[in-house]
Amino acid sequence: MGEFSMPKMGDGMEEGTITAWLKKEGDVVKKDEPVAEVETDKANVEIASYENGVLSKILVQVGQTVPVGTPIAIIGGAGAATAANGALPAAEPKAKPTASGNGASEPPTPVSAVPTPTEVVTGTGAAERVKTSPLARRIAAERGIDLARVKGTGPNGRIVARDVPETQEAAPVLGIPQLSRTTPVGPSPTLVGQDIEPSKMRRAIANRVLQSKQNIPHFYVTMVIEMDRALALLKELNADAKDGKITVNDIIVKACTVALANVPEVNATWTPDGMIRRYAEAHIGVAVGIEEGLIIPVIRDCQAKTLRQISVEAKALITKARNNQLTPAEYSGGTFSISNLGMMGVDEFIAIINPPEAAILAIGGIVREPVVVGDTDQIVIRSRMKVTISADHRLLDGVIAARFVQEVKKALEAPFSLVS
Repeated sequence: MGEFSMPKMGDGMEEGTITAWLKKEGDVVKKDEPVAEVETDKANVEIASYENGVLSKILVQVGQTVPVGTPIAIIGGAGAATAANGALPAAEPKAKPTASGNGASEPPTPVSAVPTPTEVVTGTGAAERVKTSPLARRIAAERGIDLARVKGTGPNGRIVARDVPETQEAAPVLGIPQLSRTTPVGPSPTLVGQDIEPSKMRRAIANRVLQSKQNIPHFYVTMVIEMDRALALLKELNADAKDGKITVNDIIVKACTVALANVPEVNATWTPDGMIRRYAEAHIGVAVGIEEGLIIPVIRDCQAKTLRQISVEAKALITKARNNQLTPAEYSGGTFSISNLGMMGVDEFIAIINPPEAAILAIGGIVREPVVVGDTDQIVIRSRMKVTISADHRLLDGVIAARFVQEVKKALEAPFSLVS
């Protein structure tokens, strides 16, 4: 028999929730055949069997959340069908060495006895399993709360964040020291609010942006781009298009593709071992706001695509993102990103870098405004757009970031080369 574990699907995935089993115990499964549906922090994805065999035992039930690599089922050979429908042979456990180091081993623990991450083991005698959300578990740890004494109000009695009391319990849990307490000098105001447990996507966004701002030294360069000629080009290209019109964002993606080729320092990553890795291909992510947060589908190999091909692919990816249908391959592996809030009436903003990329370009709205041109101080009305690059100072300096934005500006202000 073999353990079927929670796979890692995409950058930053740490855990997954079983939303459905597509096979039941005793069913024959084939290699690459979907057996379960998993909710990650970004999408619902079907996961397939690694081998031919029989789904002998389901270890993680629907609704449970487990880390990547956790066994979620046992898939046996063809002869396991009888066992699965009758008496299932016990999985052969691994012996663990004792602390004494004398070669003796502790009694084996069956796989099914390992608590899932939605359970907290407390007590000194028989293990008591308390179903709890990750957020409630973190809050309880910070406050020194014994979750075994907390009544859950979530599904199936699960303890959620709102259930964790404010007051400190008498004894620490799992070695967590007591928090110091002070008596307020006077009455303190009471704030009444509603605690909302974040979705998996919101929690993932929180972790990712915190990681980015803590570990990446950001700096910013802003530039104004005149968009009259780009808008005229789009009007001409879309004159006879009944559907699938090319957008401002599409032409910005194409301009960034050209800029990445001319300033390859930006198309790079700072690796964990302190090296600079540059890429020949431009895989550009486009930030998409959805109900639960933000996701960045990636348009791959932009350097090999025409403006219209980029437009078609971008529309397909954005539609899939809004319908929660993106696969991990479609939101992973970007080398540069764009975030556009211009359609929301935003004039200018800065964006947080999407690790492990070196930069992200924030796009403001196109504004009609008076501009002084020429030596005669003539005032004309132009369509202008502010863009700001957020850059990783470990790889890039101000001059390189400015050169990149200059290349974007150059491409958009003379845009006819972008349609070739």
